[in-house]
Amino acid sequence: MSGGYQAMEAAARAMLHSLGAGPAALVVTQATTASGTDGLGLLTPVAVEVELSPLLVQATVNGQELLAITTHAAASRALNGLTGTEARLALLRSQLRVQETVYRITAVTVKYFGGTALMVELGIEE
Repeated sequence: MSGGYQAMEAAARAMLHSLGAGPAALVVTQATTASGTDGLGLLTPVAVEVELSPLLVQATVNGQELLAITTHAAASRALNGLTGTEARLALLRSQLRVQETVYRITAVTVKYFGGTALMVELGIEE
């Protein structure tokens, strides 16, 4: 990571914290393989909770939708370094747990600043 990006990341984290961001968990479903002893292939998917912090949840201006905003680096860490289309698909297959509420991720938008991916905005719903 370059020094300029680290400074932008630190500023983005500070901004999110000043707006009330806190910790959350990204609930990532793990792939499993059915075997002959699983009975009709009906398995409960294995899920892993990974820390995603800072995360700010807020309503859109019209109040009809919820957004969850985090830094690009935090999302990348939670996804074990996945980027691009792979990261977007992994997020769309995951859920977000904020305190006791679990949200489904419906949209992923990466926000750029100076040509660098800095923030990730997630459309969420209960």
